[in-house]
Amino acid sequence: MARSTNSQQTQGVPSVSRTANKAGAGAVVAASSGDTVVITDILASAATTISTLAAGGGTIIAYVPAGSTSLNQGIPVPTSSGVFSSAGNVTVNYYIT
Repeated sequence: MARSTNSQQTQGVPSVSRTANKAGAGAVVAASSGDTVVITDILASAATTISTLAAGGGTIIAYVPAGSTSLNQGIPVPTSSGVFSSAGNVTVNYYIT
């Protein structure tokens, strides 16, 4: 019997990884209703606060020192929230669930 293309489990499998960057403070990943952003890596040119609102407001997700932050586990951002940086140039690797 031929194998169905839908026979593989997909629930719990992360979506394709994405990359977003921002020069200076502001929105790195835009909010999308019903989606949850899961951050997997952060690269920052200066120390910055990653949060759900501009200027470090809202829910603080992480304080990131200058340099590369290779995470052992993804950081989920509250559902329907964007990702903002308070300073420096920031690159974020993430996926959407």
